[in-house]
Amino acid sequence: MKLKLKYRFCLQLFAMALLLYSCSENETPISDTTDNQARLNFLIKTAPTNKALIHGDDGSFSSLALYIFNKADQHCEYSELIPEFTPQRLEEFSRSVNVSPQTKVIYAIANYNDPDKTFSVPVSPDLTLQQLESLTVSGNAFTDSNILMVGKKEVAINSEYVVAEVPMERLVARLDIYMFKNQGLESSSVVVNSIEFVNQILNTNSSPEATSMPTPISKKNVSEVFLGGTTLQLMPSDLSEIVPENAHASFYTYRNIVPDATPDANTPYIRIKALFNGISYTYRGYLTDQGQTTHKYSLLHNTVYRVMAMLDHPDNQLIIKTTPYPWELTSSEIGQEITEDDYQLQPYNGDGTGATTGTVQFPYIANGEAHNETSYANYNFSLTAPAGAIWTATLTNGLDFTFGMNDGLNVSKGIARDEAYTIQVGATKRWSGNPKSTYFYITAGGVKLKINPKQSNGNRQFPGDNDTDILIRQTEYK
Repeated sequence: MKLKLKYRFCLQLFAMALLLYSCSENETPISDTTDNQARLNFLIKTAPTNKALIHGDDGSFSSLALYIFNKADQHCEYSELIPEFTPQRLEEFSRSVNVSPQTKVIYAIANYNDPDKTFSVPVSPDLTLQQLESLTVSGNAFTDSNILMVGKKEVAINSEYVVAEVPMERLVARLDIYMFKNQGLESSSVVVNSIEFVNQILNTNSSPEATSMPTPISKKNVSEVFLGGTTLQLMPSDLSEIVPENAHASFYTYRNIVPDATPDANTPYIRIKALFNGISYTYRGYLTDQGQTTHKYSLLHNTVYRVMAMLDHPDNQLIIKTTPYPWELTSSEIGQEITEDDYQLQPYNGDGTGATTGTVQFPYIANGEAHNETSYANYNFSLTAPAGAIWTATLTNGLDFTFGMNDGLNVSKGIARDEAYTIQVGATKRWSGNPKSTYFYITAGGVKLKINPKQSNGNRQFPGDNDTDILIRQTEYK
């Protein structure tokens, strides 16, 4: 008994610590402190619809900043900085937290913790929504492993369990350069020595909704140099091999928005140095001027540009055809479908008689003694995935039957976790001579779970005539 009291006292201290802990830099969900809180489950996922657009590590992240704001007053209800994921990079990350029942704004920044990035205001747990939306970022270089991504989503909290889709957008454009020679140069030796990307932009507004660049603009030129040269092949008729890993060069840049339809000093282009039959030539070509009526000469964020560059004869000209592909992302798979492998209902491991027989009594005999209370049908139930999923147990006859108390709580609802819950079903009234019964079932995401399917022998584990409902009866005390 002393051990039990000590255990409960430790639990009370732990609960108090949760109440006092800030919502800022914390991986622990906000504690259940009020009766009007809802559970918000969200998952950051970076895998694009077309995974063929992934190049190296630019489909993953190694650090993540998360914020949840109340839309009405922009109060931060949750924030968390995860400066590093170990031992590997992630393509998705889920979190489940409690929030108040008003519309929320979720804001996420991926790959923020990078020595090559400098923010106008350091990323910290206490940033306001206004500060996040007005951030600017600058750096000196890009690699496929440090691509800055931002996600923003407004979510209406209109039930006790809400799921949200938070698509992440890359704040960069990527240029994949593929070099070929024209059919007329079949007998000529054409060797490329370098491909230079001119006017790579090194700073940007961090909001995906921004339509302008920060001032002043920071830019530089970056080159891919081929030692010994790369001999060009003929332009293929089959483009199935035109995939990112086969590009001669890939460059990243923050958005480069050209305001007018006329090139200026900031307009992006490529410069190519090549040898034609041993004679050196330099070629220059703008990237996106093939008849676009909007965003002419511009490079937009969250876009992959496939640049087909062909050297032609007899004028030794460079012909460029650019095709933009939106770096579209799948909607976050929040509250993903629950499978039958994710849950299990078993008779209680201490006393499963009531569960397997489907009968309860009030009063009842236990250990040879009469008890003026109900016996229970006891079950162990576990739902282990997806993270944050809420399950609810229901009785069709709530007047004559009820769920039992466990540690002072009426257990008829829970959240996905590794540890099993104990669910008890008993009668609410003494036996009156009239047969009484109820069906017991469990739902998650509004769908009944198959807690009573047929076993390999063709029988069901519990009384009932279908996969989802368990029949429980009150029987006479004798």
